[in-house]
Amino acid sequence: MAGLEISSIKDEQRPVGMWASALLHALARAEAAARLPPRLTESRQDTWRRFRGRLSSTDFISLLFEDAAVLYRIPFDPVALGEQLSLDRLTDNVADAWMEAVASLPLDSSGADYVAEQARLLWLPTRMGRSDLHVVKPHQKVLELPGTGGQLAHHLVSTQRDVTLQDNFVVACGSWQELTLAGIIALELGAPHTRFAQQVDVESLRKPEHPIRQRSFDLVIGLHPDRGGLFRVENQLAIWFPTAKVLLV
Repeated sequence: MAGLEISSIKDEQRPVGMWASALLHALARAEAAARLPPRLTESRQDTWRRFRGRLSSTDFISLLFEDAAVLYRIPFDPVALGEQLSLDRLTDNVADAWMEAVASLPLDSSGADYVAEQARLLWLPTRMGRSDLHVVKPHQKVLELPGTGGQLAHHLVSTQRDVTLQDNFVVACGSWQELTLAGIIALELGAPHTRFAQQVDVESLRKPEHPIRQRSFDLVIGLHPDRGGLFRVENQLAIWFPTAKVLLV
C-alpha cells in the first residue's frame, strides 16, 4: 500500500501489519471525506503531540481503533474478526513510520480503485466481472458468497440507487481478511452498526442446516470458479438456494 510499508515486518507479524495498515488507510480516507472527525489526518497531529506524554505511536493507533470500533466493531475489533491480531506485536519504529507516512496516502481515489487496493493488501482476489451483475431491486435480499469480502456488494451499492448494505446484503466471509475488507467497505459507504457481514466456515456452509442456507435470498452472487471461486452453480448452489438466481462473475 502506498505510504504504509509492511515489507519490513517479520513474517509472524505480517497479519497484524496487513490489518493495521489497511485500517489506518481506511480511517484517513474516512476523515478526509468528513465521515469521521480528523484525528489521524489532523494537521501535524497537534492534539496527539500535546497530550501523548509517554504514549507511543502504537498507543495512538490502538486508541484510534478502539474509538472507531464503537461504530464499526468490524473491522476495528480483532475479537470480532476471530483472529489474534494484537497491536502489541507492532514495533514502535513501524508505527512511527506509518504516522509520518499518513500525509502521503492517496485519499481521493475512486471508491472502486480504493477497495481494490485494500483487497490486494489483504491478499484477496480483485479480478471479477462486476459489470455482469444484475440490477438489485430495493426489496431484494442478496447473499455474497465467501471469497470476495463484500467487493460485489460495494459495486452494487455504489452504482445503483435505493439499495444499501444493511438492508439488502449478507456478505459471508470465509477468513479474517474477507471480514476486514467487508468492514472497510461499510466504513467507506457510511454504514455503521450493520450486521451484514458474517464470518462462516466454508466447509460448514456445505451442510443443509447452516443458518445461511436456512434463509431465503433473491440473488446469490460470488466469484466464478474460473477466477478462483470456491463454488459451482450446477449440483451445488442451485440446490442450496433453490429460490434464488445464482450469478458467479
